[in-house]
Amino acid sequence: MIPDLKNWRPLEVEGIQENLGSFRAWCLCGGQSLDWLLGRATREHGDTDIGVFRSDLRSCLEAIGASRVFLCDPTGRLTPWDGSEVPDRVHDIWVTDPPGQHWILQVMVYDDVDDCVVYRRDPRIRWNKSSHAITIRGVRVVNPLVTLLFKMNKAELQEKDSQDIQVLIEELANRGFRDIGARRAES
Repeated sequence: MIPDLKNWRPLEVEGIQENLGSFRAWCLCGGQSLDWLLGRATREHGDTDIGVFRSDLRSCLEAIGASRVFLCDPTGRLTPWDGSEVPDRVHDIWVTDPPGQHWILQVMVYDDVDDCVVYRRDPRIRWNKSSHAITIRGVRVVNPLVTLLFKMNKAELQEKDSQDIQVLIEELANRGFRDIGARRAES
């Protein structure tokens, strides 16, 4: 049985790993990644997002357990995962709690080839996997510029995305670029 689409009980960041078993090749994404990066809450979050490279996806989903995994195809239809390869068109996967009553986690799939991440909306845009995430207080967090790229390139922005973009622009202007400029001046 599939929980109601609005029946979310998002995980706290500290609870993610216990739901992924031995799988560790993930990074925190979405709005909670901004909160973790900044060390403060920027808004309420209706879900918890993690990112996984497509090449690591089967290992991730097997660690969670097939009965808790639902593929979200581009039309928005949720399909229970049957253990087979996840189709290339699927980039979002929802995960339930162990009893299957609530959604607790969204897995965002990042396409990759060898050591590069390939931006699915324009495959000319690629970056090294080593630049995809940074470690903040022991948690791998998606690079905030990757977050900005995905949030800015939506057909229709939700209010939460608009808020996240504003926070990113302001924080990069107030912190990030100054730090980069100071390091270059010291070189």
